[in-house]
Amino acid sequence: MLAILIGTVCVNHLAAQFIVKPTYFEATGVSNDGKVAGYENQGGSYFIWNPDTNNFDLIGGTAPGNGVGGAAKFSADGNFLSGTSTIDQEISTAWTRNVLSDYNFIFKSILFPENQSQWGYAAGQSLTNNGNGIILRTLDGGATWTPKWEDTNQRGIESMSFPTQFTGYVCGWNQYFAKSENGGNDWTEINPAGADDVYIYTAVHFTDDLNGVVAAQLNAGIAIYKTNDGGLSWINGNGLDGVVAKITHTSNGALFLVTNSGKIQKSVDGGLNWTTVYSNPAALLLGIRFFDDQVGIATGETNIYKTTDGGNSWTVAPVVEGLTDGALWRDVAWLNDLNLVLTGTSDLVFESNDGGSTWTWANEQVFNGGPALYEIAATNSKIHICGSQGNFYSKSLISSQEVAEISRYNTATGEWTSLGNLGFTVDASTSAGFCISGDGQTVLGNSWANPANGNGFTPYAHAFAWNETEGTIDMGSLFANENRSSRINAVSNDGQVAVGYQDYNGPWKSAVWKKNPAGGYFPNEYLLVNPEGSATDEFNQLGECSAVSGDGNWIGGAGDYANGGQPWIWSEASGLVLLGDLTGGIGSGRVSGINQDGTVVIGWFDVDFFSPKIPFIWTPTGGVQNLNTFIPDFLGIPLEGKQIYIPNNLSLNGKYVVGWGFDFTTNEFGDLFCFRLELPENLGTNQSDFANVTVYPNPTSKYVNITGAEVNSAEVYSINGALLLTEKNPNAASQIDISSLENGMYLLKINTNKGTTTFKVIKK
Repeated sequence: MLAILIGTVCVNHLAAQFIVKPTYFEATGVSNDGKVAGYENQGGSYFIWNPDTNNFDLIGGTAPGNGVGGAAKFSADGNFLSGTSTIDQEISTAWTRNVLSDYNFIFKSILFPENQSQWGYAAGQSLTNNGNGIILRTLDGGATWTPKWEDTNQRGIESMSFPTQFTGYVCGWNQYFAKSENGGNDWTEINPAGADDVYIYTAVHFTDDLNGVVAAQLNAGIAIYKTNDGGLSWINGNGLDGVVAKITHTSNGALFLVTNSGKIQKSVDGGLNWTTVYSNPAALLLGIRFFDDQVGIATGETNIYKTTDGGNSWTVAPVVEGLTDGALWRDVAWLNDLNLVLTGTSDLVFESNDGGSTWTWANEQVFNGGPALYEIAATNSKIHICGSQGNFYSKSLISSQEVAEISRYNTATGEWTSLGNLGFTVDASTSAGFCISGDGQTVLGNSWANPANGNGFTPYAHAFAWNETEGTIDMGSLFANENRSSRINAVSNDGQVAVGYQDYNGPWKSAVWKKNPAGGYFPNEYLLVNPEGSATDEFNQLGECSAVSGDGNWIGGAGDYANGGQPWIWSEASGLVLLGDLTGGIGSGRVSGINQDGTVVIGWFDVDFFSPKIPFIWTPTGGVQNLNTFIPDFLGIPLEGKQIYIPNNLSLNGKYVVGWGFDFTTNEFGDLFCFRLELPENLGTNQSDFANVTVYPNPTSKYVNITGAEVNSAEVYSINGALLLTEKNPNAASQIDISSLENGMYLLKINTNKGTTTFKVIKK
């Protein structure tokens, strides 16, 4: 990996450097000696880059591509990193029952579109006849279900088909047939039957997003309708013989259906013409599935019907003699050519490992004989079954999986150690580390707290920590009984002050946790614009906390509607300090790093989706400055066609800034780059030439004394830069009276015969 030294200059006799790695690398952390940690390509493993030697070393772990995320940040001594790594998590392969108590419906259809294991749908009705309909969607593999359509007009759903992840069709009672093109969020009614008098649509099946069929029981007869343009137009099929219960297709595109009059029918022209390939008027057939173009199974009362020659002949056999006489087998699913799952009424799940020749009772341990089970959906990792009274069954097809977990990396041994979680797994992750204390003994971040709360809500996470003496710590959320997440983004050097966000009714608001001497942390608190105002008013709550100084005195965060979008810092002594604006009032800013004592702050501004980020650096003496002008104008280093977008992290000692930007000169289109910027020492205090200048007492209630240099003048500014007091009499300037000021933090600017320096002073 090539690194380019853009420039080295002397500023106040101190070196400053700008080193570029001309490929994109998401730098998330930088050590006090300038080593950079991060990841490539929005995920994958972590790397450590040493710009001084141009070494780029893979260190493993797993960067935040999915799940709860994570960030590689260094401890103060550089010996440890926070982050995430993978562990092998055992998974039970037993059948489990999940009852959706809030949705006591008869769910007749469940499916996961092709190649989807997380995104799926379930649909049904409140009553067997003329009940209200419902459509649910899951985004987490069936752990939680969210209603996307709830009916009050007796349009119960009998059948569903989603040929793609977002395009779906449902049909059922009271002539209801509808299509969604946005993943079930909205449904548009369609009339396949035209002028036909439909009593109920019984089954729908699409082989792709254009070609499909829907069957109907008419008030005077039966019908099946075919489309080849996604439901825009329909034509009547021919040869239907009975009320259709289920439709399927084979690997070569042939269509099959079963009827309640004991017929199995086949179509080789997309559903236009149907011929009967099996007939037993005494049989009740309910389901049909094919493994390929030759092998398939139809299901019905007591028996199953198997073909091995593409439907030309069928062999009839009971599933198990005696035990299941009278069972209504409604569906079968092929996992492979030998392993199948069979389900039906009442509350029956059977499995076969010999292609359906013999069957074993699979849900015997959780059987209660109550619900009717209707349909099976099998993904590459899980089997799902839906039924009545909100009953869902599931079984994992894998016994273990790699999941991401909050971890600590030892730079000496090169090993990651996983540190625990709250016991829940979502999207192959359990927890993540976002920051680490200075001594490396505490790693903090978040962990999934309740992905399956039974209320149809999406998963949420809690702020989470691990340390050497206490182990794992659930740091909670202010909304413990709701799906409101919290997370820790940064921690003070001693681990006593952790900061992050609390989801407050949608917006991410400030959250501060302080160490409890008795163990763990006290519950998080908001930081307020007006300390005297309401702590539950989101217009008085500061936005997400994103950084904290090493000494724990200064907290920084993101601007939002509560403070006009300006990035901010806060301390107990001064309260809120707004850092200014570089967007002309149309954007919002975010702090991404604070040094040990709060004298250097970095971050960026967002303007809009299409405009570049505006990076900034803030100091008490210089205020907020665009980093793209600060580097050439103050440090004297040309950027040579490069534009910094995001300064992601600042080392604890305030020496190094890392991040990424865009280089317009690399090729015709330009490209992203990673950088490390070395800052001059004592930036923001200008004390490098004033080693003998001291101020005391500090804090003080009245006078501030200045010694160590010949003082020409002294000025006191608010933390926001407003001039409050000045003393220009050389004989009196060595002492300045601040008793007239309110308690808080101020900037004392001292002009001597050697130059100017600034101190922070506290009026108490």
